Amino acid sequence: MNFQTIYIGTYTEKLPFVDGKAEGIYVCRLDMNSGKLAYMSNTIGPRNPSYLAIDPQQKFIYANQETEIEDDPKVHALVIDGDTLYSLNNQPGHGGLPCHITVDKTGRFVLSANYETGSIVCYPIQEDGSLGKATAFIQHQGSGSTHPRQLAPHAHAVVLSTDNRLLFVPDLGLDKILVYRFDDATGDLIPSDPPFVKTHTGAGPRHFVFHPSNQYAFTLNEMDATIIVYAYYDGLFNPLQTISTLPVDTNISPSCAEIAVTPDGRYVYASNRGHNSLARFSFETGQLAELGYTHTLGETPRDFAIDPTGTFLIVGNQDTDTVVTFRIDHQTGDLEATGFVAEIPNPVCILPVQL
Repeated sequence: MNFQTIYIGTYTEKLPFVDGKAEGIYVCRLDMNSGKLAYMSNTIGPRNPSYLAIDPQQKFIYANQETEIEDDPKVHALVIDGDTLYSLNNQPGHGGLPCHITVDKTGRFVLSANYETGSIVCYPIQEDGSLGKATAFIQHQGSGSTHPRQLAPHAHAVVLSTDNRLLFVPDLGLDKILVYRFDDATGDLIPSDPPFVKTHTGAGPRHFVFHPSNQYAFTLNEMDATIIVYAYYDGLFNPLQTISTLPVDTNISPSCAEIAVTPDGRYVYASNRGHNSLARFSFETGQLAELGYTHTLGETPRDFAIDPTGTFLIVGNQDTDTVVTFRIDHQTGDLEATGFVAEIPNPVCILPVQL
C-alpha cells in the first residue's frame, strides 16, 4: 500500500497562548495517491508533546513536554510499534517551555531548545532508545532589543548541519543564530568561531532550514514576518536577501511559524499565523521570488511539513483542530487542496515519515 506515517504533536493542557485539549501524540496514515489522512492511534502520556523528532533508523520518537519552568518540563522517548507508540522514559528538560527537538545524524544524541529560559540541552540515546542524563547544557545570555519578547534569550530551534559537526540555534530573544561545534562521539557542545550570526533588530528568528544543495540557508523571523536568505559554507553565512512573508497591504500582525523547502530545492513555503496562510516562493540562484499565498483552511498554522517525496504539504491548524493536505504543483509551486481534512485537536507538529 502506498502510504506514509504522519506523527502529530499537540497541546494537551492550557498554556498562556493556547487552550490545549488534545490527548497526546497522534498517528495517522497519509494515502500517497489521494492525500487522505486516516487516524490510526494516539498515545496518552507526554504532556503538551508539542514537537517531535525521529531517529535515523526510524525506531524511536522523541518529544518535548512543553510546560513552564515551574511545571516540570521534560523530554520523552517513545518506541514505535506499528501504528502505536509506547513510552520508554523521560529526562528533565533543564529549562522552561521546551519547544523544538532533533536527533543527530548518528542516532546517538537528542538535542532540545527551551524557549522560556533560553537554553539548549543534549541527551545521549541508550541502546534501547531511552534517554540518558544530559551530556551538555548551554544557557544563552543577553537581550536583543527593548521589545518585551527580547529582554531575555528565547532559544527556538535546534538544527544540525548536514555533516553533523555544527548546531544552529535561532534565538528569538537575542536576534541571533548561535552556532556550536557538536561532538557526535561525546555529545559536547562548544561555541563555534564566529559564535553567532546577527539578524536585523526586532526580527525574532524562530526557525532555520538548509537548502538541499547545502549552499544556502533560510531563517524565518517570527516577529517581523521575514525570511533571510544566506549563502552558506562550512559554518559561515553571507546574507543575500530579506523578504516579507506577508502581503504589503495587510494589517495583520506578523507571526510566522514554520518554513520548509521542497526536496528539489525549487520552492520555499512559510506559514503565517493570524493571516492563516502559506506564503509561496520560488528559489533560484540565491533569491526568493514571491508566488502568492494559500489559505490554510483553518486558523493558526503553527506547523507544516512537506512529505519526503515532495508530493504533499501537510499543515496543522492549531486553533481550528484540523490537519489539511495540499498537493504540490512542481511546475508552478501552487498548492492544491486535496479536499481531505483530519480532525486532530491542537495540531502543532507535523512529522511525516516514509517507513
